[in-house]
Amino acid sequence: MILTPGPVEVSSEVLSASQKHMPHRSEEFREILRKSLRVLRDTTKCQRVAITTGSGTTAVDMMVHSLLKTGEKVVSISYGEFGERLAESIRRRGCDLHVLGYNENQPADPDIILREARKHGASSIALVHNETGNGTMLSNLHEISTVASENGLNVIVDSVSGFAALPLEIKKWGISAVATCGHKGISSLTGIAINILSDDAEDRLNTISPATQYLDLRNSLAFMEKMETPYTPAIGSFSALSVALDELSREGIEERIRKTRGYAEYVISALQEKGYKVTGTDQTRSDCVLNIETKSNPAALISKLHERGFEVSGGMKEHRGKAVRIGLMGHLQFKDIVLFVETFLKLEKGIV
Repeated sequence: MILTPGPVEVSSEVLSASQKHMPHRSEEFREILRKSLRVLRDTTKCQRVAITTGSGTTAVDMMVHSLLKTGEKVVSISYGEFGERLAESIRRRGCDLHVLGYNENQPADPDIILREARKHGASSIALVHNETGNGTMLSNLHEISTVASENGLNVIVDSVSGFAALPLEIKKWGISAVATCGHKGISSLTGIAINILSDDAEDRLNTISPATQYLDLRNSLAFMEKMETPYTPAIGSFSALSVALDELSREGIEERIRKTRGYAEYVISALQEKGYKVTGTDQTRSDCVLNIETKSNPAALISKLHERGFEVSGGMKEHRGKAVRIGLMGHLQFKDIVLFVETFLKLEKGIV
């Protein structure tokens, strides 16, 4: 069972769909793309959606290079590894970047972010919705993005591991664009990058030209209208995405978010009761990725969990060699989470 921050466990139907192979200019492929776009548009209430072959980082780079201008002043918020990666993408775009760094116990303050944006003359802010590097999230993304957009700032969000796992209302919260992927909250296979744009992004989209063809969101969106991709896609991943999105549609995104939060609450409560520290606070801790400080050697624990059929990830940066990270996204049931916790505690007790 895959319990990493991504890839995630998928259904047998999604896995089976990935075996499809066809010409990408065929009507069969257009129908696959049409179904995926319909669900994403209905779910997000945004009509401008681009699906591209690539990773979550591909989606982030497309968003940054298509919606930020070279030389533009930008403020980004970072909680860790993926906040730093977003900042690096912005730097490579040639923007004048100011980074606000937070630790895992500090809630981001919307008023401070706005003040810093004004101080540095920024016209855009960039945020990571869910930081998988240390299991933290912007639980107040709603407040941050609303305050920023109401004060004329362009808001772009890396929700690679947040979309379909955490609350997110793009248009209502004043967000211009969101980058995500297929192999996390959507519960599909790797190989799919997704960009979702609100109407607020239209002016920027029409006036900014990325340095590379592949990162050109405007071009990808134009092809989406024809139910095509500009370049040869990963057919199997697109086919799997269509099935995974159908599953999401039938379940309902609100129910999936509620279920993910329930899993997190159970794991946190069960482990804290046994004296374990789960990174973050009630205001900053993620609902879909948990960073757990172990009492035994993390590498040995990961190996033992693998032998029992559970795949988890090690800690990153300052948590390396001290913690394991578990993802609570994917095709999971509550009984799977209960069994994992029981196995985790049993193995921890047995490892010297």
